[in-house]
Amino acid sequence: MLKFINVTKSFKEDFWKEGKVVLNDLSFTLEEGSLCGFLGANGAGKTTSIKSLLGFISIDSGEIKFSENLGKSIDEVKAKVGYFPERPYFYAHMTGMEFCLYLGKLQGVAPKKLHENIFAWSKKLKIDFALDRKINHYSKGMLQRLGFVSCLIHDPKLIILDEPLSGLDPL
Repeated sequence: MLKFINVTKSFKEDFWKEGKVVLNDLSFTLEEGSLCGFLGANGAGKTTSIKSLLGFISIDSGEIKFSENLGKSIDEVKAKVGYFPERPYFYAHMTGMEFCLYLGKLQGVAPKKLHENIFAWSKKLKIDFALDRKINHYSKGMLQRLGFVSCLIHDPKLIILDEPLSGLDPL
């Protein structure tokens, strides 16, 4: 499904100083249907790997390849990715339903399928009771569950979660 091949990424803290290497010759393969988790200390490069994979930041060297099952162009690939960032932004003036509808429309999900997916995922993730509430009244755990719903409503083939359990109850 995807491959990191000798990926290196560094960041400069200052123009005059040498960059700090965050990813050093990282290589791995993630096959379709598999699950992969990144474990490491703060600053180990977990989020940098994700941001590189999504094209949010460029790598210094190496290559990130996607299988053709995800698409033939980077735009096709990105359309099949569900991403839930470490620090998501929610539009507080919207209801949970309005937020999900908005994101689903941005993804081009057909209206009937969008409603089906919102209701199915919100019920499964136990946030369906709050979809009619303004997001600014949601707790941290409710926001996390709404974020999961919004990540899944377009039926992605690849799901990327950055710190997904932060603020969630053990249930």
